[in-house]
Amino acid sequence: MFDAIFWDMDGTIVDTERVVWEVMLKAFRKAANIELPADLFEKLLGQSELDFYRNMVAMYSLTADDVERIKHTFDLEYIPKLATVPPLPGAVEKVHETATLAPIALVTGSTSAQASAVINALEIAHLFRDIVACDMYERGKPDPLPFLMAAENLDVDPAKCLAIEDSPSGVRAAKAAGMKVVGVHEGNKGKYKISHADVEIATLNDLDLRALARDLG
Repeated sequence: MFDAIFWDMDGTIVDTERVVWEVMLKAFRKAANIELPADLFEKLLGQSELDFYRNMVAMYSLTADDVERIKHTFDLEYIPKLATVPPLPGAVEKVHETATLAPIALVTGSTSAQASAVINALEIAHLFRDIVACDMYERGKPDPLPFLMAAENLDVDPAKCLAIEDSPSGVRAAKAAGMKVVGVHEGNKGKYKISHADVEIATLNDLDLRALARDLG
């Protein structure tokens, strides 16, 4: 079996895409009087919140105060909503299963507060040995840093670990860290090309960890 298994959150455990965009539109409108264009949504999918705001600063010349005001407005509505977002098919069951087979950690482009809201609502927080969120690192996916931090925190060799991801940037990050990667299409609704993953599956219900350990180990 793998020395550790690293889970992505948004699009892998829960489908937060539409919720995050609806709340973000309102936050930019209310806090900065900016109307974000509809086509921006698809362009920014899969980015960490850290990289999203860096792009917004560049696009709209936002000040540090602007960003803090937008973030505050966004989180006031978004974090409570996260408790109501249902898990993707098989997610809770597979998180439980992976935790019985190896140490698991959450490696997410969301903030610590957002991650906690999701995993507490799903009652799976106690299963994760570690959480690496975007307020803990300087470079988000596709940079391998978040995964390398998680491996270091669990004191495991990245080459002996598995990552479960749904986005091209997440797959690239885990591969660059030296990990084996399962790409899951359920949360990305088939919009992403993730053929650079070691294995692609339609849904987490198709995740066979013992077969993966045999075939990829």
